[in-house]
Amino acid sequence: MLVSDTVLGRAPLKSGFALTAFGLTLLFTLMEPESSYGLNFFQRLLFWFLQISAALLGLMFASYVTTKMPPKQFPLYLLLLISGLLGAVLVSPIFASIDYWFPGLEDEPDSWVDMLDQKGPFFRVVSEFLEVTPGIITLWFLINIPLLLKVTYKLPTEKDNPPERHSRPKTEKELELEKRKKLKAEFYERLPKVLGRDIISISSELHYVNVKTTKGNTLILGALNQIAQVLDDEGILIHRSHWVHKDHVIRVHISGSEAWCEMPYGAKLPISRSKRKLAKLYFGNETKVDNAKS
Repeated sequence: MLVSDTVLGRAPLKSGFALTAFGLTLLFTLMEPESSYGLNFFQRLLFWFLQISAALLGLMFASYVTTKMPPKQFPLYLLLLISGLLGAVLVSPIFASIDYWFPGLEDEPDSWVDMLDQKGPFFRVVSEFLEVTPGIITLWFLINIPLLLKVTYKLPTEKDNPPERHSRPKTEKELELEKRKKLKAEFYERLPKVLGRDIISISSELHYVNVKTTKGNTLILGALNQIAQVLDDEGILIHRSHWVHKDHVIRVHISGSEAWCEMPYGAKLPISRSKRKLAKLYFGNETKVDNAKS
């Protein structure tokens, strides 16, 4: 999964994750926090690399789980807090194991949390959770600063890209085609090159849209209804949360209370009641359409 316009998403996942992990590892290694006190430089470097890599992976997985929650029922800061807590739960056993295997970290307990750590493996994980949760949540909020500041990506308008001057005035149709071409090119530039441009579907998730191509998927900031208008010659908005490409719909099923599009990656994307008639007109009587008793 790729996340654009966050600290992690300034580059494709491999390089973005590596740069973020390396930068934070170097920072914590040089700062020498109390939790790594007693280790030499190379031990601290390895210690913080393992800790930070585990934290980033845990937070990314927690973020994916959180996107399945209904976004309108929870404000953004609460979703970030929930995903941060879930990330802390996931990485606490890993952190406890890292602490256990590094020599020189054992110290005399000087707080009730340290005393809890001495009572056994389970309590060691609980103690680790209590210690790392504030830092994990702080890190997660920093990564999502663009969302918190509402730096939401928007496709440019004619004011952003005024038409060039020509000797012959362009017709209204020519201007519209040129505008659509520019907006579409701008959208495709947002996609990582490794994913290509063969889009299968686009779904809305929180402030992101999840773009699935034949080579993978990516999350970018943006509004689905605006993107759907730009790509309306390639597909159809079947639901306020789902857009599908006309060439990648395997089957359309509309029967009674059930209506969905079957996609190549196994998902069945729902067709809303208000879009059923449009879906029937769009796909016509093609063999892919299953219009049972509707």
